[in-house]
Amino acid sequence: MRLLKYPLELGEEKLKSITVVGNDLFLLSSRGHVIVWSVQDLVDTAIDKLSIKSLSRKLVLPIKFTNKMDDDEKQVIFLSGVEKTVIVASEHEVFRIDNWNGTATAEREQTSIVKYESPCTITDVKLDTTQKLLFVLYSNPNTIEMFDINDTKSPSVMKINLNKNVKPVTLITDPSSETFTILCSDRSIHVYQYNKSGNYKLINELSQYVHVEPLHYKISMPPQANFLPIINSIKGSSTGSAPSSSGAGNNNSSNSKTPTSASASTTVLLDRNNNYNIAATIVSPASNACKVLAFSPVMYEKKNTKKNTSIRYNLLATSGIKDGTILVWNTKRMKPLFNALQISGTPINDMVWSQDGLTLFAVSDDNVLFTFAFLPADLGEKVPYSEILDLRKLNKKLTPLPDKESDTIKSIVKQETSTTVPIKSEISSEPSDSAKNITSLVKRVGKNRTQIIKTLASNPSVKVTPGSGMEFKNPSYIVPKDLKRKPKEENNGTGIPAPTKKAKRDLEPMDFLDTGLLLPNVSFSRIRLASPKIRMSFKYVPNSNKNFTMNVKNGSGNEQKPTIITLNSKTTEQNSQLFQDFIPKFITMCTSGKFFWACCSDDGIIYVYSDNGQKLLPPMIIGVPISFLEANGDYLICVSSIGELYCWSIEEKKLKFPISSVFPILSPSLRYSDDILTRSENITLCTVTTKGIPLLTLSNGDGYIFDKDMESWLLVSDSWWAYGSQYWDTTNSSVLRNATSDMDSKEKEFWNSSDIESIISDVRQDSTSIVNYMERKTNDELNRKGRIKNLQRFARAVLMKEGFENMEEIVTLSHLENRLLVAMKLEEGDEFSKILLIYCVRLAKLGYTDRLDEMLCWLYNGGDFDISILNGKTRKELLRSVLLACADIRHVQRVTNSYASLIGLIKETI
Repeated sequence: MRLLKYPLELGEEKLKSITVVGNDLFLLSSRGHVIVWSVQDLVDTAIDKLSIKSLSRKLVLPIKFTNKMDDDEKQVIFLSGVEKTVIVASEHEVFRIDNWNGTATAEREQTSIVKYESPCTITDVKLDTTQKLLFVLYSNPNTIEMFDINDTKSPSVMKINLNKNVKPVTLITDPSSETFTILCSDRSIHVYQYNKSGNYKLINELSQYVHVEPLHYKISMPPQANFLPIINSIKGSSTGSAPSSSGAGNNNSSNSKTPTSASASTTVLLDRNNNYNIAATIVSPASNACKVLAFSPVMYEKKNTKKNTSIRYNLLATSGIKDGTILVWNTKRMKPLFNALQISGTPINDMVWSQDGLTLFAVSDDNVLFTFAFLPADLGEKVPYSEILDLRKLNKKLTPLPDKESDTIKSIVKQETSTTVPIKSEISSEPSDSAKNITSLVKRVGKNRTQIIKTLASNPSVKVTPGSGMEFKNPSYIVPKDLKRKPKEENNGTGIPAPTKKAKRDLEPMDFLDTGLLLPNVSFSRIRLASPKIRMSFKYVPNSNKNFTMNVKNGSGNEQKPTIITLNSKTTEQNSQLFQDFIPKFITMCTSGKFFWACCSDDGIIYVYSDNGQKLLPPMIIGVPISFLEANGDYLICVSSIGELYCWSIEEKKLKFPISSVFPILSPSLRYSDDILTRSENITLCTVTTKGIPLLTLSNGDGYIFDKDMESWLLVSDSWWAYGSQYWDTTNSSVLRNATSDMDSKEKEFWNSSDIESIISDVRQDSTSIVNYMERKTNDELNRKGRIKNLQRFARAVLMKEGFENMEEIVTLSHLENRLLVAMKLEEGDEFSKILLIYCVRLAKLGYTDRLDEMLCWLYNGGDFDISILNGKTRKELLRSVLLACADIRHVQRVTNSYASLIGLIKETI
């Protein structure tokens, strides 16, 4: 190893940060100057290939401040970069320098990404160099914000607001671009999962407490992204993860409330693949809390040719807050590989490794640039980058987050005739106890913000640009003043009125005579659904053809600045505009069918266009905000904020069935209340099939379809059947099928025919079935509410009780009968014929002769079975298949033989 110690003459400026971009080394001064050096020149000078007199910097990039406070103080602290882009940040503003090509004559452009006014202060800035995402931590308010540095118009794609008393101190990025970790002022550690669209999830709150002061820490992870370094770990945390090594880490008393300097100097490496337990401990020889921890971007390997073995390890460099000591550690030994004690009289502000992992650069507070040039023999052989990528794939898998790019979520369920059903999934938060019977379609995120939970089904068909995730407005709690009622008082036989439960939120009585701001039909309605908030702009991309994009840019909601709607088509590499429209309204949602496009305004007006922009219908005025707007095939469905359901045939330009309400299926009577409004179940899915049949599921797991002939809602999936039916969740939900393994064993005793087994398998594996999809939704709710344990106890205990011996077969038959009827209503011909066979064979095996006779009589249809069609097949064909499946079951042959004779089946076989 060779060391080059190069003092820089910067006057009153201080070197604050350092980074490597390609083959160039960037240094940042406190006065806002970026000094660029050649990495190779510094290495050549260190190993005496280049004289120190010939060493010179390549150029200096001055930063032009737009924040007056920064211009006065000029305290620039943060520096990072990737390719031809350099990111520089002060405590109040973040800059971007583009068009960097390493020459003094290059034309460069400086852009201010974001700035914050005092007393707001930036505490850390980190760059995800893989996805070009920039993380900014700032206080007052305590927030984490993420920016896309490639998006110059609206770079912010994520914002996380922390508790007002929890200040984010520093951030650790993940080389695999899956997680980031926040070290906070309250000694807590938060690990978040994120994606490029801006969606995020808190996946772990570590109790491995740390001691951090309001300083600017520099911490990085190893290239394989398996270890999370935690500096200044405090002994005695709740995880029991205090260092057990000898030395400074053991000088603490377990009863000490304030960490000593010895405990603060301990650094641990947490294994993300082992629930963030301690994998290794680093105890510095000096009682000096760590400030900088820099992992080398490569892995190293030493081979033992005699034993034909090899050891792989990482190298990391650490430095403390108080003195200028630099130590290099080998993760397999956890002892200093290299120790530069007090190499500087002032603290080391930052360190960085070269991209080849052979050189370590450091800058001190007295403006000295240190170059530690190692030889390959000093550190070991480098592991190829492709093998590092393979090691990343071995890390613990995280469930991918759905894109934040959805304002409505659809999934397409293919039917036998290649028809599709778009699914919109939204999960809601329940309102207060006093405001009951309000179906809210949102989940609260924080105190003042609501955001849809996006759950993708098999095929998402809606897409919105990053940062434009749809938010919903809470429904109104206002009721007519004259209708406000007080709860009844009861004496309970004591003469003292019973205490009434204090409502979390009182209803707001309102006199409607002198105001035009409230809609009486909303305030008098017993149903109030949340409606989307207005976004400045968003994009809609249908799943059926992703070459089309509908862009919506909301104006001011009036004629002065109307909303602009455009439909673009992408062919090869060119984009062409199909049509454009101007509307003096705010647009909230978009959807598309087979040959039309539709959008709705915030006050409940629906606009329908052809592919070329021609108005297919005059604007339809619903009169209240719209909560769901979906299309499929020729049909457009709408659910208003007061629960009214509309279903139009756009081709026929008429309503498919009269306006109905979702009120009957919301189960408002689940919870009794003397108030006007009662809380009910939440809508979790609303869509329509290509045949114009509305589908809807609730938060209790129940699923429904609307029957236009009966003009009522029909139950499709019920959680009760999950407790007793052998055929529940035929798409093979492992949890429920494990719980009903005893039922499955009984089932196998019945079927001897390989044909019947094949039919059952086909039904179970049919992932395109609408009924199967709705049963999966029911299972999701059972899992979410923890009701699976009840199901397991039910399977083990209830079915063994006296009087319930035949309960399993009765519930199973009830479930099969319902699936049969629903498949007929949905016109699912193939599924109907398969369920019919399973159901009839089941009746025959269990000895339900009368019920089997009734089914055969229904199929015989009084002799009209040759021409009569039932779900795409003739009744004779269906009847013949049932009779052949039941032919070997002796105790029903009297019934089957008579029908076989009537249709001539016996003659055919003879």
